[in-house]
Order: sequence, then structure tokens, then C-alpha cells
Amino acid sequence: MWDRLDVSAWVGIITLILAIPVGVMSHVLGHRFLGHLEKRKLVRGNATRQQAIQMYNLVKSFHNRTRDRYPYYLLLAGSAVICAVVSSTSIILIVLINPDMNIYPSPLGTVLLVLAVLFALLPVLLMVSLYHTSRQLDRFENYKAELEQQWGPIDEKTPEA
Repeated sequence: MWDRLDVSAWVGIITLILAIPVGVMSHVLGHRFLGHLEKRKLVRGNATRQQAIQMYNLVKSFHNRTRDRYPYYLLLAGSAVICAVVSSTSIILIVLINPDMNIYPSPLGTVLLVLAVLFALLPVLLMVSLYHTSRQLDRFENYKAELEQQWGPIDEKTPEA
């Protein structure tokens, strides 16, 4: 009888044997895991506040003219252009490597396609970041009021990081 059991039968037997201990462990460790997730949520909220304060300090330094905004803008725009060129180059390489455009491209074509898509999305994110920074700088007082409404007073407490 034991020699006639196939692989799926052995998988079923092992699953039945492991089902009870895994069920008990999931019940016992579930509360601990939920506590850990709640703690991470608090840590994440604090990190989000720190990031918002760092961005506010950057915009504030641009507003007070203690830091020049144009190198920052040029860095974002230049990075966007470089990423767009990398994306375009990847697309050209895909066409050169696979001119008949099969449904199933080569592994190198797949890697280049993934790179092209990622490097096509990155300039969009960089330009959106540039737009938001410029917008926050143009309406600095409203931006500061919105930030203080969400996170409380900002200028009194600066991040230690």
C-alpha cells in the first residue's frame, strides 16, 4: 500500500499533519503579530511627519532665500531627462534586438522592456516633485497652514535626524 501512494497523496498527508500545529501557532502568534503591526504604524506615522518637516524646511529655505532653488530644479529636471533618454534607448534596443516583434520576446528584450517602463515612469515622478515644490513655494503661507493643521506646530520642533 505505501509503495503505491503517489506524490499528491504524500503532500495531502503532510498537510494534514502540519495543519494542527500551524493553526495553533497562528492563533498564539497572531496577537503578537498584530501588536507589531500597530507599533510599525506608529513608527511609520512619525517617519512620515519627519519627512513632511524635512520637505517644509527645504521649501522654507527656498522661501527665505537661504538656499537657491534653481540648482534643485535643475537637478530634478536633469535627472528626468537622463531617465527619459535611458527609457528611449531601451526601447530602441528592444526594436533592434527583436525586429519581428514576437509575442514572446527574448529574455534580454524583457529586461530592457522592464527598464524602459521603469525609466519612463521615473521622469514623471521627478517632474511631479518639481511641480509640487514650486507650487508649495508659490503659496508658502497656505502650505505652512495646511502642514501645521495636519502635524501641529512645525517651526518650534525641528527634526533631530
